[in-house]
Amino acid sequence: MSDQHRRKLHWSLNLVVFATMTSQLSCDATSESKLPSALSKAGLEVEQDESTAEVLSNDRPKRSLPRQDTVQPAISVDVAASRELAEQALADGRIDAAYDHARVAFRYGPDDPLVIFVMARVLGERHRFEEAIAMLDSVAMRDPQARLPTLGQTAQWMVLKGDWEQAENRYKAILDEVPDIAMVHEEIAKLYLRQGRRHDASSHIRQLCKSGTVKEHWMLELLSISDDPFPMVGSEEDEPIGVLGTAQDLVANDSREEAIKTLINSPGEPSDPERSLLGRLLALEEDENGLTQWSNEVVLSDESNADAWFAIATLHQMRGEHEKAVACYCKALLRDATDDIGYQRLSQSLQQLALEDAAKNASERAELIRQSKSLGDQIRRSAGGKYEQVVELVELLEQLHRHDESLAWNTIAVANSGRPKNEVQQAILKINEQRLSWLESKSFQTDPTFVLCGLDLDDLPIVPD
Repeated sequence: MSDQHRRKLHWSLNLVVFATMTSQLSCDATSESKLPSALSKAGLEVEQDESTAEVLSNDRPKRSLPRQDTVQPAISVDVAASRELAEQALADGRIDAAYDHARVAFRYGPDDPLVIFVMARVLGERHRFEEAIAMLDSVAMRDPQARLPTLGQTAQWMVLKGDWEQAENRYKAILDEVPDIAMVHEEIAKLYLRQGRRHDASSHIRQLCKSGTVKEHWMLELLSISDDPFPMVGSEEDEPIGVLGTAQDLVANDSREEAIKTLINSPGEPSDPERSLLGRLLALEEDENGLTQWSNEVVLSDESNADAWFAIATLHQMRGEHEKAVACYCKALLRDATDDIGYQRLSQSLQQLALEDAAKNASERAELIRQSKSLGDQIRRSAGGKYEQVVELVELLEQLHRHDESLAWNTIAVANSGRPKNEVQQAILKINEQRLSWLESKSFQTDPTFVLCGLDLDDLPIVPD
């Protein structure tokens, strides 16, 4: 089963769980404490991690149960049978048959939550996204219990229909209420990567890493945030989105000049991330005239990302303003400590300032990061037999004080070690205990002094313009 199908199934099961609760309450005057047994009888297999439990049970509103003399009769066998046939057809990928069965169920049971959710899922599979979204939204408006699962499912449909801003807002709304749902962090990170918003994506991927959600493709993304992202491959749903996403994908495919043209010739007012990436690419091309023009159109602030600070640092370096260059490179590296080119150029300006020890430290840091990226590329390309590379990467990440990544890659190393299954399970449990210990007693945030190779921004005599 693919990750995409797994995510769709996860949201669908959450919705079905809610629907089963609602259906049970509308048909049986029982207490809420009996709801779990009702779900068990329904034969549902739900991924009961902590996040799912919070979504389904947090702040559940109290309901006024119907009196016995006003209870509606049970759903007819025909409705239940049609719904089940629709669900089975969906599971088999027979979308037209699912639609026919769902229409029958909906005609005779339009108020039944299970029928509504199945009908919405069928409409979604038929790419009738607006109707599917409206159908689930109407249910969520009537009952807050359905809100979070509805937000998740409808956000996925909004991504598919190209309503990316609304999808982002819905994912954020879920995280505002339940910040630790791994699947939502995955979905929003995937959206950001497609949009070329690598810095935004990295915060969600790092949250996955800290929470113990270990997937190799996410861990590879953290090895290189600003520079040389991996090319996007896969289905149409993984293709780049917008000007920034297209430019980032061109960079990943070694087409930097085309990426620059794409950013310069884009219609409309460029976004801050687009401007920042253009600055970085011009800096990598060492285009002083282009950088000068770029700098006249950019206002840097604490909100600016690493690309913008890297670009302005390079311009100062080209002009021989090495104190300013050092200060700006430091600001860039505090935002992205995976930038080996940033460290190497920092080293060059430190040498010009006769700060030999600091220059040496920055150069050595750049080399460690280059090695980590090279190992990541080897791992990405390897179909198997990557245990040694992963172990070496774990050691490098420890030297770089990126302990959350180190623990995650150690888990991947154990999984690829070829050891007996029980030993692998025990080793992974031990790594997870280490992760939890870090979360309880320490911060996974790297010390800024270490990131800056011992430099202190307050000691720099000139603040950048």
